Amino acid sequence: MLGASRGSFILFLHLVLLFPEVRVNKLRKGKLLDYQTSCVCAGNIISCSKVNLTDVTVDLPEYTAVLDLSFNSIKELRAAWTIKDLKSLEKMLLNNNGLTFLSSEAFVHVPQLRYLDLSYNGLKLLDEFIFEPLEHLEVLLLFKNRISQIDRTAFSTMGALQKLYLSHNQISRLPLEVLKERSKQDSFKLLDVSSNKIKVLPVQELQAMRAWIKNSVYFHNNPLTCSCELYNLVAIWHLRGLGSASNFAGNHTCGGSGKQNVKILDLNCTEVNVLKREAYLEQTLLLDCDTRQKYMSKSWVLPGNITEFPTNRSDVKDGGNYLSVGPLKVEDSGVYTCHATNGSFSDTLHISLVVYNYTKRGGLDDLKTAYTTLGACVISVVLILAYLYVTPRCCAYCSSGTMEKDEPGESLHSSTVSLPVSHGDRGAEAGPFVFRHGASQDSKDLQELNGRLNPIGEEDEEWPKESRRS
Repeated sequence: MLGASRGSFILFLHLVLLFPEVRVNKLRKGKLLDYQTSCVCAGNIISCSKVNLTDVTVDLPEYTAVLDLSFNSIKELRAAWTIKDLKSLEKMLLNNNGLTFLSSEAFVHVPQLRYLDLSYNGLKLLDEFIFEPLEHLEVLLLFKNRISQIDRTAFSTMGALQKLYLSHNQISRLPLEVLKERSKQDSFKLLDVSSNKIKVLPVQELQAMRAWIKNSVYFHNNPLTCSCELYNLVAIWHLRGLGSASNFAGNHTCGGSGKQNVKILDLNCTEVNVLKREAYLEQTLLLDCDTRQKYMSKSWVLPGNITEFPTNRSDVKDGGNYLSVGPLKVEDSGVYTCHATNGSFSDTLHISLVVYNYTKRGGLDDLKTAYTTLGACVISVVLILAYLYVTPRCCAYCSSGTMEKDEPGESLHSSTVSLPVSHGDRGAEAGPFVFRHGASQDSKDLQELNGRLNPIGEEDEEWPKESRRS
């Protein structure tokens, strides 16, 4: 009896321990996709498109190079979607699935992926380092999602990225970090942020970038705010023939403040001439052959169609990317031309140079001299006016005290009485006022005039007699 009970207990224990393993295998078998029966296989291409997948766990052969999971109903992509590393997989299609979640480890098993299509899904957020394992990815399609937030590190580890499609989302800022991180790459070709919700562009940062980078930035069909700064950006790109501007000229519009959208190139702003340079005598100028593609063979032509450069006044630098000219002379003014080719593409730049007929330092000195001269003239005029209209008041009494101090109203202020006195007419007893008629009058005579003088020398009888004292 005891032996039978022990046997039953051991059997029960085995069943208990075996049940979880059976259950796990059953679940895995239910989720594991049999690609051989559900998918189309063509060599190293496996297409599982339109087979009504809602979740996926696949056991693919290691030689798989292309995997198509498009047009299904896969809502989430987690790390366990494949049970082995697929080191040969280069292209993966997940478009038109309604994806709303991407695990941060979703791509750890496909480190050699070069093409990833996530378009036409429901993604809203791109987290930090979400694509960190994809160091070799060249093309990433994310258009037609609901993306509104992009972490600044989302694409930072994707050193081989050439094309990034972000159009038709809800993005409110241009991911400038993508351009900065790729500005040193040789092969970056496209950043498309068209048809989003961007209102303001980082204009100064974009203008400072090389032409071959700007040629790859597409930002049309955004609710941009109108400004002359924005006009200058689009006008310059259009004048340079950059494809991102010229190919969609009619779609570059702006608005704001309740105004209807207008074409940016129709704004009433100052015309721009991007390829005009101004300089002064004796300067050395560096002309830039900023072409629409990075690696091109370049050659320069001086004004007058001169191809042989004076060795002491011009020099081609950095394989033709720059032309150094100087010390400049007036005759250096003219159009400098850079011809660039790479076999399948050609680009020509005409740079108009104007050299002013004075040095920059001399011009500043002349300006300072002009201001100094003007200031001196103003001071002189002020002094003359002060001399004419603000003549100092003369004393109303003589130093001898013979005139009344308390009669200021009888003092003379006219300069006609202050005539210079000759040495022969001045005596020891002469007062401060000297007259031009006859002999000098003493203080007594001055008192008899009752304070009124005869400055112009008329005869005494012309003065009223009643003014005299008996």
